Amino acid sequence: MTRPLALLLLLALTLAFPTAGCTRMRLFKRTEPARTAAAGPQVGFPAPEIDGEDLFGEPIKLSDYRGQVVMVTFWASWCKPCRDLIPHERQLAERFKDAPFVVLGVNFDDDIVKARRVVSIHGIAWRNVQTGGDDHSIKKRWPIEALPTTYLIDAQGIVRHIRVGAPVSQEAVQALFPTLETTRRE
Repeated sequence: MTRPLALLLLLALTLAFPTAGCTRMRLFKRTEPARTAAAGPQVGFPAPEIDGEDLFGEPIKLSDYRGQVVMVTFWASWCKPCRDLIPHERQLAERFKDAPFVVLGVNFDDDIVKARRVVSIHGIAWRNVQTGGDDHSIKKRWPIEALPTTYLIDAQGIVRHIRVGAPVSQEAVQALFPTLETTRRE
């Protein structure tokens, strides 16, 4: 058998019998429309409730911030990209401190002490909801596939932007402030 023919046969057998490695590389991923393939909140639809306790045991709910633009950021202390976004999130919080804008963190740590340590070390001034174990209702309503994931929610509670691993722009936040006028008139 010639070498090119042997390589072609090997390639055909590899594609016919996918291995775990191929599956990990997503060569055989099912293609579906984004609306049905993606789980969780979608742009243009109402944000599900986030309710629970913050890192210091105080009750907190996303709906308490209705009428404001809310940036919800899902993070964990062990996630370096999450920690790398903190200065940007702090900059947005400071830039819009006099505007109807709030940052709300959702922490995925199982160890609340580690989460509190990151909050202290990095000077995180915004509130953070603790999700705890895998069966927490927030994790069911917001099935996050990668950290950090950030949602930008308008004053009516509609998801307007979703960013995975990247910061939300100042322009995206500012663009949602006109929606506040509509909310106030209603």
